[in-house]
Amino acid sequence: MELNYLIAVTVRVKAKEFTDLYKKHSIPETIYINGRGTATKEILNIMGIEASERVIIAAAADRLKTIKIFKEAKKLLYINIPGNGILVSVPIKSIGGAKTLNYLTNNQTTDKTKPRLSFKHELIIVIMNHGFSERIMEVARTAGACGGTILSAKGTGSKCTEKFFGITIAEDKEALLIVSSTENRTSIMNALMKTSSENTKFGAVAFSLPVTQVAGINFNENDE
Repeated sequence: MELNYLIAVTVRVKAKEFTDLYKKHSIPETIYINGRGTATKEILNIMGIEASERVIIAAAADRLKTIKIFKEAKKLLYINIPGNGILVSVPIKSIGGAKTLNYLTNNQTTDKTKPRLSFKHELIIVIMNHGFSERIMEVARTAGACGGTILSAKGTGSKCTEKFFGITIAEDKEALLIVSSTENRTSIMNALMKTSSENTKFGAVAFSLPVTQVAGINFNENDE
């Protein structure tokens, strides 16, 4: 059975619209994470708006529900119009036990459908020491990234981790989420790795996850 982890990033005042959409399709409990956008001050001044807090709303959905939610997010929540947020789906490869599977699928009968193995987009996740996310985002933007969302986090690094990565582990961390085309992923990741190796105080590590669908970002591509 093909399951996806839906991640919506939007302004706080629109968060309920996304949760209501999830509930409409009987999707189980969602997760809220507070964050902030990475638009530059110059862009904010040009558009005449102020920087606002972001909310990440995450939940699991099967393939058919994922398709329906993306269609309604575009039609009802205007997700493809700038300022209304973004929505991505990340394929779930494995699930911890039958109870978890039944919970995520509302006990519906599962099939043996395999998820797709080729993807046009990826979700880049960068974890770094607190206070360096803006500088990391600048590097990613020069390499082709459109934008990102910053999350506050706590690290649990040990001395072993510090020696393994050769970086300084700080308790306060930040996570940066960037949705990119697969074509640009390599250049963005290479730029991040180069900057991280040259500035060990950033304590940055990066990895990417495949994305089955994305809405709210213009990659100059036609919708499927």
